[in-house]
This record gives sequence, C-alpha cells and structure tokens, in this order.
Amino acid sequence: MIYVINNSNSCFFNHAAEEYLMNKFDDEIFMLWVNKPSILIGRNQNTLSEINYDYITDNKIDIVRRLSGGGAVYNDLGNMNFSFITYRNEENRQVKNGFEKFALPVINALQSLGVNAIFTGRNDITIDGKKFSGNAQYFQKDKLLHHGTLLFDCDMTRLSSALKSKALKFKDKGIKSVGGRVTNILPHLREAMTLEEFREYLKNYIIDAHNIERVIEFNENDIEEIEKISKERFETWEWNYGKCPVYTYENSVKYPSGLIEYNLNVEESIITDISIYGDFFGERNIKELESALIGVKHNKDELENCLNKIEIDKYIKGLTVKELVGDLLEI
Repeated sequence: MIYVINNSNSCFFNHAAEEYLMNKFDDEIFMLWVNKPSILIGRNQNTLSEINYDYITDNKIDIVRRLSGGGAVYNDLGNMNFSFITYRNEENRQVKNGFEKFALPVINALQSLGVNAIFTGRNDITIDGKKFSGNAQYFQKDKLLHHGTLLFDCDMTRLSSALKSKALKFKDKGIKSVGGRVTNILPHLREAMTLEEFREYLKNYIIDAHNIERVIEFNENDIEEIEKISKERFETWEWNYGKCPVYTYENSVKYPSGLIEYNLNVEESIITDISIYGDFFGERNIKELESALIGVKHNKDELENCLNKIEIDKYIKGLTVKELVGDLLEI
C-alpha cells in the first residue's frame, strides 16, 4: 500500500483522482483529502431532491456526484475525507464487514485521541450515538474503492441549510427521523488540535497500521490526466444533474438498507421511463435494472415476471422482488 499526498481542495479533482488511481495504479492506495464547501451526491441519488438549490447557488457550494452509492454529504474546510483503494475479495464484497474493516483503523486512531468512536448501522461511525462519518464503496472489475467523510470542525449551520430533508415512509419501525443527529470530532478530543494537525496524526497512524513504506505525490502528468477526467465527467451537468427526468409516478421508501426513490413515466400501462435513486448500495449499475423495466406493464404480475429473472440484490443490497414490486406499485 502507498500513501498519496493530495493537497487539492476541489471536489471535482479529488473524485477524479480516485478514479485515476483506481485505473492507473497497481498498488493499493491510502489518501486523505479536504474539499472546499461542496455537496457529494451518491451515485444513485436524484440531485435536485437532495439539495436546497437556491441556498447552494447563493453560497457558491459545489455539487459533485460520487462514483459510490450512499447518501448526500456536506463538505467544507473543516471536513476530512479518506480513501482506500484495494483489490476486491469475498470479505470486501460483504457490505457491513467490508465497511467496518476499512473504518476500523480510523476508529482506532480516534480512540487513541480519547474519542469514543464506534462503527454502527450499515456504514456510519458515531460518538455517543451521534454520527460524524459516513462510508461508501464502489466496485470496478477487480478493484474496490472505499471512502469516508469525517466531520472534524464542520459548519453545522451550513450543513443543515445545504441539504434537504424529505418526508418518507419508513419500513424500519426503529427509525424515528430522516436525518440522524450529527457531531464534530473536535469537541470530543482529549486535547484540541487543528484540522492539519489531525490530518497529520491520522496519516501517520494509518501508515503505521498498514506498514506503508512508500509515499508519493502527483506529478505534472498525473495532474493533467486527473484534470482531464474531472472536466470530462465530474464537472459536467450530465454527470451531476442529468439523471433527473420528468415523471408521473413517485414513491419514496426508507428501508433498513437505505432510502429508495422511484420516478416513473407510465403510458398506456407501460413503463416508458424510470429512474431509481437513493442512498442504497449495490454492486452493479442501477441503470441496468432501470433498462430492464422499460417496456414492462405497470402491474404486479408483469413486474414480478420481469424481476424474478434478475438478481435484485446485486443492484439494491438487501431488497427483495416482493418489496421492489410493492414500491413500484405503492401496494
């Protein structure tokens, strides 16, 4: 494993850097990075339903869609992000165990600073029940990208204003509200430190934990290639907003495995267009599932006949055919 120095504060560059490292490096990677004010949208989410558009426009907050699934998160210069890029194996394919495996060294580092951090739920790290870190993963061929965000000294007022809350139906009776309580790491430290001091501490802790002996910095060619990826994908309207069609049927459901939103156009009982959004996780591209449903009659028998031929769990982890059909028909 190598440690990659990345001092960019651009959310577009930083996500492009992850893609570049996955495709161009054979080594396993660890990287820390900080974004200026921005919102990171999950791969499968409807951007416009996650953000307060007027607020983020007025406050010049960038929007970027991640490669990974999961929910929308707010970043600013009081926020730390970490990335692990490794080779996938059967352990890493198991969402909970795989997530906890990569979160554990971060948790251990925080505990060494006196912070009572624990891994909870499907992908969160919390302090005394309050969330300060969300984690997400992206699979590509034989590679796995695991990344997470750490609220260190984030502006909570801007965080609350930038992200939109939505009323949902909850299938998990234990869930009481859409947004969980959140906290910054800084107030929980045994001794106060700056974000840069925390970054240096975390870097050294992970380097020791993984016996990392090689540290590199992007050269001019790397930067040129990353900026090309950034401009061609992560800075484009098509990537960040393009998955937002007009629809005539809408349903939003919160399962223990994640939020799922369905937007459909139905003409003469036939599904002519469909978009499935959410902070769910899945190994395969949700567009494949959407394409399979176009042209299918919008009724129970036809939907079941279509979906029984598909491994739904590969697209939306933990969801069954029965639940998906029920959501598409709101039954």
